[in-house]
Amino acid sequence: MNIFKPQTYVILGSLFWWFSLYIYVPVLPLYSKDLGASLQFIGIIIGSYALGQILFRIPIGYFSDKLKSRKLFSVLSGIISFLGSAYLFISNNPDDVLIGRTITGVAAAGWVAISVYYSSFFPRNERFKSSTIILSSNMLSVFIGTFLSGYISDLISIKVCFLLSMVTAIISSILFFISKEKPFDAKTQFSTIQFINLLKNKLLICLCLIGILIQFITFSINFSYFPIYLNELSFSDSIVGNVVAFYTLASFIGTISSPRLIKRFGLWKIFIFSAILIGVTTLITPYFENLILLILLRLIGGISGGIIFSSCMSSIVRGFQENYQASAMGIFQAVYAIGMFLGPVISGIIGAKMNLESVFIFSAFISLLIITVCFFIRSEELAK
Repeated sequence: MNIFKPQTYVILGSLFWWFSLYIYVPVLPLYSKDLGASLQFIGIIIGSYALGQILFRIPIGYFSDKLKSRKLFSVLSGIISFLGSAYLFISNNPDDVLIGRTITGVAAAGWVAISVYYSSFFPRNERFKSSTIILSSNMLSVFIGTFLSGYISDLISIKVCFLLSMVTAIISSILFFISKEKPFDAKTQFSTIQFINLLKNKLLICLCLIGILIQFITFSINFSYFPIYLNELSFSDSIVGNVVAFYTLASFIGTISSPRLIKRFGLWKIFIFSAILIGVTTLITPYFENLILLILLRLIGGISGGIIFSSCMSSIVRGFQENYQASAMGIFQAVYAIGMFLGPVISGIIGAKMNLESVFIFSAFISLLIITVCFFIRSEELAK
């Protein structure tokens, strides 16, 4: 017998699930480097996390709507996260790390179903609030996981991080399994033609482009080469984990602040202002070595990134019909995963051919492209 509301199990499942995906992330580039991976191959390892999301998020969104079930794919995502973490646990060379990280990327594709699953328990006029809550669970878990990972790696071993990931992944699947899914409206039928028409939606196209760009920067800098930059400044794994965690905490603050900011200033204006802050803080990062200043820059960038990303997701659940929300979310999340892949990979090539400083300069340029997209999005009704 369930002792909580169905959405409580989903939000708890999301917390454990995201923890399982990020408990080892800050030290994974360092672990890969210790196993002999080059800067370019480290970029491929980090970028591989996006491959499964690019390939599976649209199909998950489509079948989640067609089969009228978000619960099924939520449960499977926890199981696959366990398998990926198990492979990382037994890894002993860069190729093994690449395979394990790719599997965890397939698990992360389940975020399509989980994010829409939680919002389905709320009325339409509360969808902005519900999407903020479920995304906040993401930020909170990522913060806790990234904060602990460096300490665990320093004091014990990164293998323990992989083990914790396996345990929490299974817990997430259990929580999703015992939740009770809300029935769909039987009067509304799913149409493949309408699904195809989503691909032509102007607002969705703009949100997807912004998603690509913001994830390019996040995975290029925060989850790939900023930890390496700190390592080159002789900071320990625990310090690296803490700084990455502070970025995530700042993203959480940006996430919970976004609904009020959008209501007051409008979607596209908030995007532009946040993009400028991200560009400036990214550009000047490699010119500082003081830890306090580096943390401050990450906090500013994190808040801005959290505002942009959470606003994109909220616009999906608020702007599309319930029977097509998973499809729209699947398209959005699959497309933004391209940025998660290209960010580390392209930055790895730039870093190997030139230097680490060039990685930050290039990502700062990418932030300018967000501003360009905003001039197209401002004419859309939802953005006003």
